[in-house]
Amino acid sequence: MSLVKFQPWIGNSYQKGIQGKKVLVLGESHYCANASDAVPTLTQEIIKDLFDSNSPHEGYKNTYTKFAKAIAGTDLDYKGKEKVWNSIAFYNYVQVPISGARVAPTAQEFRAAESALFEVLEQLQPDYVIVWGNRLFDNLPNAGAQGKEVMLSEEDRHEVWCYTLSNQKVVPMLRMTHPSAAYSWDYWHEVIEAFMVSKY
Repeated sequence: MSLVKFQPWIGNSYQKGIQGKKVLVLGESHYCANASDAVPTLTQEIIKDLFDSNSPHEGYKNTYTKFAKAIAGTDLDYKGKEKVWNSIAFYNYVQVPISGARVAPTAQEFRAAESALFEVLEQLQPDYVIVWGNRLFDNLPNAGAQGKEVMLSEEDRHEVWCYTLSNQKVVPMLRMTHPSAAYSWDYWHEVIEAFMVSKY
């Protein structure tokens, strides 16, 4: 993946996936206080640290834990978190480090990351992609087409955008509230379950 600076985390059970489906989770960007922290393995190191019981707890880990609970549909201990993260892949979209906490990537930084995303999709061939946050979803590449919404009810609908890969595989991308915000993991478990039984 020559265009990818921050290599994706690929769980050791990613190919088995969740209920036989390969799931890629798409985050937005890395915040690096020091430029020297922006190493190619940064994403992988962050995910590994989540289920290291000897690693000190830091606030940002709550985001990843809430999401893992949304996947599992239950509370998780360290072993449970490890199992979830080993069953999925995780990739941060923007391929340059962001200089400050809560700083949004620029339009140019979003655009510059488009080709790298397609490289990751071609390599990993996910069946489903879950996109963290409205800002990232709204800045995904324009190539592609609207997919069938995930509907829990007539009033409760969730947008899906689809890309077609070079082998004609259709990859659906679900818009999801960012787990760092007000985020109900049991509600999103229901949405994710509905998404992963949908055909595209």
